[in-house]
Amino acid sequence: MKIDWNNNPSILNNYLNYLLGVCSYSIDTVEAYNSDLRQFFNFVKTYNQIPVSIKQFTIFILLKINKDDVIAFLVYLNFSKNNNPYTRQRKLSAIRSFYKWLLYTYPAGRQKENPTKTIPNIEKLIRIPRHLNVQQAKEIQNIFTLENTKFPQRNNAIISLFLNTGMRVSELIGINLRDISFKNNTIIVYGKGNKERKVYFSNSCKQKLLDYINYRTRKEKVIDISSPLFVNRFGKRIGIDGVEYICLSAYKLMGLSDCGYTTHTLRHTAATLMYIYVTEDILLIKNFLGHVTVTSTEIYTHTYSKKLKEAVDKHPLNNFEIEKAA
Repeated sequence: MKIDWNNNPSILNNYLNYLLGVCSYSIDTVEAYNSDLRQFFNFVKTYNQIPVSIKQFTIFILLKINKDDVIAFLVYLNFSKNNNPYTRQRKLSAIRSFYKWLLYTYPAGRQKENPTKTIPNIEKLIRIPRHLNVQQAKEIQNIFTLENTKFPQRNNAIISLFLNTGMRVSELIGINLRDISFKNNTIIVYGKGNKERKVYFSNSCKQKLLDYINYRTRKEKVIDISSPLFVNRFGKRIGIDGVEYICLSAYKLMGLSDCGYTTHTLRHTAATLMYIYVTEDILLIKNFLGHVTVTSTEIYTHTYSKKLKEAVDKHPLNNFEIEKAA
């Protein structure tokens, strides 16, 4: 969803520009804030029968919004829109962040209290991330051939890079050739908030990247190191939609179309397999995924625990057989 700047209240546009310019949020994140806050404003307009469009919302209208209005909005999201706890918490966080900025930025709000201040966070359900198993993760990295696509080298390299590094799609499409070190098997990527981090890839992934680059070299003759790593059929940087199409095509070729897998499933798979087969060090997984806090990473601890499995296997009742009655 794109931002309709012309139909936003000017204060909302100021806030979105603050997120983009000062906080260095990605455009996707800012669009999500815009969508959530516009929905809230539209609800408040109807709920309180405010006789102006949300475009005309002023600082004085916004300062009249109180805790009861926010609670009513959350109830509406739950019972009328059937939003899950994750979605309701995200929208509550958007409102809380907006008012924190608003009350600090505008003198008229300095004596006001954030209407979300005493509203507790919504308890989130623990969802175990969907992921591919080891065999599927191996097979899908070679799923593309000249029989099913014009760009098998590129597509297989994209799938392999996701599964090796756990990077986000925004990080993948932002890679330039100069960001890669084949000597060290590393890539510099730019994550949320344009934060730089280094990811590592395996030798098998390295070979797929080299195969793809060699293919491009034969086709383009000369490649500028400042050019994008992954390009579309027009030679331009591939976009999110293009990467999503490649991933969905891979799932279809694997016979996994009905599993609800997305591009993000490959990131979950990378992290889950790392946790199950390599290390249960949650801080290491946090750094692997580029999470800011360990809270986002803790969900992977619910997928599997080698120590718990070993404990169950060693339990004295594990192989206990009940004697049959005579």
